[in-house]
Amino acid sequence: MSKTIHFVSGLPRAGSTLLMNLLAQHSQVHATATSGLHEIGYIARQFSATEEFKTIPNPKDGETLFYDYVKGGCENAFNRLTDRPIVADKCRSWIGHLDMLFAIWPDAKVLVPVRDMRGILSSFEKKWQKHPFPFTAIEKQSPQNWTTVEKRAQGWLNMPPLGIAVERLSDAVKRYKDKLHFVHFEMLTEQPAETMQGIWEYLQIKGPKHDFNNVEQYTTEHEIGWPYGDHSIRNKVEPLEKDWNQLLGAEFSEQINQSFKWINSL
Repeated sequence: MSKTIHFVSGLPRAGSTLLMNLLAQHSQVHATATSGLHEIGYIARQFSATEEFKTIPNPKDGETLFYDYVKGGCENAFNRLTDRPIVADKCRSWIGHLDMLFAIWPDAKVLVPVRDMRGILSSFEKKWQKHPFPFTAIEKQSPQNWTTVEKRAQGWLNMPPLGIAVERLSDAVKRYKDKLHFVHFEMLTEQPAETMQGIWEYLQIKGPKHDFNNVEQYTTEHEIGWPYGDHSIRNKVEPLEKDWNQLLGAEFSEQINQSFKWINSL
């Protein structure tokens, strides 16, 4: 039976794993870990370069064939994985391909986790201080660009997964802001009941009775982005300390705040 698919795509270290596990508290919602669903459709785009595509008299018919193929595939991809009729699919790539997403699902619902950039960068820095062993590409190629908090922050802002996510978010806001629902990490952790109510209203689903003191880990995934991709959650939803002045320095934190105020205003 075809599922109803909703999409979750936003910034890293912005509470998406917590959000997915809260969505999964609804008995009708299957929430994914980072999903490969987007990549299946992305790979299928190679159809446009095949001889078979070139034989179609009207290329637009081939495009329509692709859209319908992806739509049907996505809506049936989870049939053997879950009996729940609604799927919340998480992948940071969705927000980078909204033109195609809305071409396939004109009324698609997209939840976009965001967070104060000072919190994201301080979270990255904490992970680095705790696990300084792994080589990043920037550190390996240019060790001199990885020697200070400020340089590491600039590095993360210019490399995946953060840099490209910010670029995608900026473009999405300019062109599709009114179709998206932004989920602020601060609101999710400080006012979870009100935030989740707003999410369920956007999705046009009657929300469950949430237990914010006992959030079970519904999603599991391999930590491909270790140590920065930590996808375990705390059982209790509560605010995190805003410790960016201590980690990043007050002056640098304010510079970041001025540069990324637009995210907080979404």
